[in-house]
Amino acid sequence: MKKGLLESLRSYSESDFYPFHMPGHKRKMEKDGFGEICRYDITEIDGFDNLHNPQSILKEAEERAAELYCSEETYYLINGSTSGILSAVSAVAGRARGLIIARNCHRAVYHAAFLNHMELHYVYPEIINEYDIAGSVSAEDLECVIKGILNKAGAESQRAGELIAGAVITSPTYDGISSDIRKIANLLHEYGIPLIVDQAHGAHFGMHPAYPENAVKQGADYVIHSVHKTLPAPTQTALLHRNGALTDSEVLKKYLRIYQSSSPSYVLMAGIDEAVRIAKEEGCQRLEHLLRLRADFVKKIKKCRCIRICPLTEPGKLIVSVKGTSMEGNSMTGQMLYDILRNQYHLQMEMASANYVTAILSMMDEEEGMNRLADALIQIDKGIIEKKEQDKVSDFVLRPVRSLHLWEAYLAPFTEIELDQADGKTAAEFINLYPPGIPILVPGEMFDEGMIKMIQLYLKDGYTVQGIFEHRVRVVESP
Repeated sequence: MKKGLLESLRSYSESDFYPFHMPGHKRKMEKDGFGEICRYDITEIDGFDNLHNPQSILKEAEERAAELYCSEETYYLINGSTSGILSAVSAVAGRARGLIIARNCHRAVYHAAFLNHMELHYVYPEIINEYDIAGSVSAEDLECVIKGILNKAGAESQRAGELIAGAVITSPTYDGISSDIRKIANLLHEYGIPLIVDQAHGAHFGMHPAYPENAVKQGADYVIHSVHKTLPAPTQTALLHRNGALTDSEVLKKYLRIYQSSSPSYVLMAGIDEAVRIAKEEGCQRLEHLLRLRADFVKKIKKCRCIRICPLTEPGKLIVSVKGTSMEGNSMTGQMLYDILRNQYHLQMEMASANYVTAILSMMDEEEGMNRLADALIQIDKGIIEKKEQDKVSDFVLRPVRSLHLWEAYLAPFTEIELDQADGKTAAEFINLYPPGIPILVPGEMFDEGMIKMIQLYLKDGYTVQGIFEHRVRVVESP
């Protein structure tokens, strides 16, 4: 059996080769505590291939990943899923100007549309009101959008591929909700439209029957997986899978060369290869263990009176809801719960939203961590009471009106004004919570009273809202 990338790097680091090449640390950082990483940090030297034209060791590593996910071709991403999204959208952009996207797509999808001057058509996910989270996207809603585009253009259904370059769906969402990708893919393919699935949070899908199938097997044309999100891989690592006759390998590789560094990190690539190995050899067993940990956790916190766990997510996500509760006379928010867990119990959650916190579970989680979280939530719940009135606004309910195309507004001259004076003005900057990086308002869309109120609530509750500058926002200057 051939060596994997990590084992090859280990062997090279133990050899007597002297590095008269980049990087500048020359693998000599032992005394600075960075030595173990630097031992494996090399450039494209003989025997270690080239990511942008893989022929040997990296080609074999990408083939191992393709085999795991049953993909025709798989590409390593060392600039994160963002580079995969940019490359996939750019690869279809030459087909047509229109792009259908789920409104809760990551900001990188909007950036790709901006760079390619694409006209966005939104499909909105359902709203799960009980937990104030975005649900799935339906094939029926997608077809309504397609028919609307065709009707506006006075075109027949067979011309859909000439008007719509592709569709982008996020599944699972940041909150762990999956859409019926197989049904969506079949629908789009009937119209000759390729499907791009941002499955960044689903790199573990398809490895255990209790988890959803991965989008490659469900018929998606391009699929992006962030291996660092749910597999044991370093931050910034991801995979891009290409499949089907509606895709073009050479065009995709052209954009990968544009959006990826010409000096890829071998440490990151070795991390991907090792994560793929662990997932292949141990993934099912580890995910089975995680299922048992999660089941025990849910059973423990059933004694909570107010705190609830959303039962609708895939097993790798925990949505811990405090909706409709208060503490010490004040409405309880996700940010308050997040802060308490971090400051008092040293439990770092993934993110906070208006009414809940999100915890990411992976095949590397252990019983000790799950027990600590359960004990903390039980204790916190004792100080919470239910309340009847609701004062939170779901950002997925709002559907802003567009006055300019994204690329027009993002490049237009702008001025900064007070947020409370922005009603009727056109946004010149993205506004979003981070995480998760889903835009609340996109350049070219107009502020209204509901949007302003929602942003003010987020700021009041202590959330990080990007695109707000000391309670001022950037709006397109009036001609």
